Amino acid sequence: MRMKELVEKTGVPRTTIHFYLRQGLLPPPNKSGRTMAYYDNTHVKRLKEIEILKKGLRVPIRLLKEHLDSSEVRTSPQPGKYDVTKTVATTKEKKLKRKEIIQQAIEVFSHKGYHHTKISDITRALKISTGTFYLYFENKRDLFMEVIDDVFRHIVGEAASAIKSETDFLKRCKMRCLVFYENYARYSEILNQLRAEMASEERWPVEKLRKIYHGLTEPVICEFDQAVKEGAIKAIDTELMVYGLTGMLESMTFRSTMDTKYDAEKIVAFMVDLTLKPLLLKTKDNWW
Repeated sequence: MRMKELVEKTGVPRTTIHFYLRQGLLPPPNKSGRTMAYYDNTHVKRLKEIEILKKGLRVPIRLLKEHLDSSEVRTSPQPGKYDVTKTVATTKEKKLKRKEIIQQAIEVFSHKGYHHTKISDITRALKISTGTFYLYFENKRDLFMEVIDDVFRHIVGEAASAIKSETDFLKRCKMRCLVFYENYARYSEILNQLRAEMASEERWPVEKLRKIYHGLTEPVICEFDQAVKEGAIKAIDTELMVYGLTGMLESMTFRSTMDTKYDAEKIVAFMVDLTLKPLLLKTKDNWW
């Protein structure tokens, strides 16, 4: 196709296309003369990729070429034609790379804190370029929010897996508490950093914290509601009960970091005796 048709198909202005050609973001057209240049669907596809990176991910122009070279589809120029070939970066590999960045970020954020962490701290540890980082995350805050989500997805998912085959109410509660304790002890610094951000004028830390606690407590509240409905425990305000248990568990987890007097089993057993056993209305042979 000629330049006019390429502009009509993509909506990208002629001057912008020429700029991309000069910067090496587009493969050169097939020229049949000094003023006769032809383009094909390779150029259409590449222009769409550039627009996505510019608008969707807001990647700087200087990093576009690196992003395009790392993308799933790349162009391989040959005399007179251009073949579209797949790179080794499959969807699965991209997910693994994203997870790898998140895991490294958890470690860096935990040691250096949110404000003192630089993107280069993470990319240097992983031996990847800054351009590769921007292919997966918009900025440091975007990564930090994903880290928070990943931490609590892990907690909720691990708890769900632990109680999957258990039907006893108290034992299920104990399992949930143990999972929360172990993960909270591991990721408490990340959560503390999020709480610290609440002192700023921005709204995202407050909204993120609310979303996290809602996702963390909702399954437990539903379980308590079901226990009340079945007549297994007293009728109580299940939401306040679950939030109270969460706060108690957080403070006791902090207490366990002071010395070796208390471990997870002692703390959870104490909580069960103090708060959950008194709620029981009926007993079963397999209950404690």
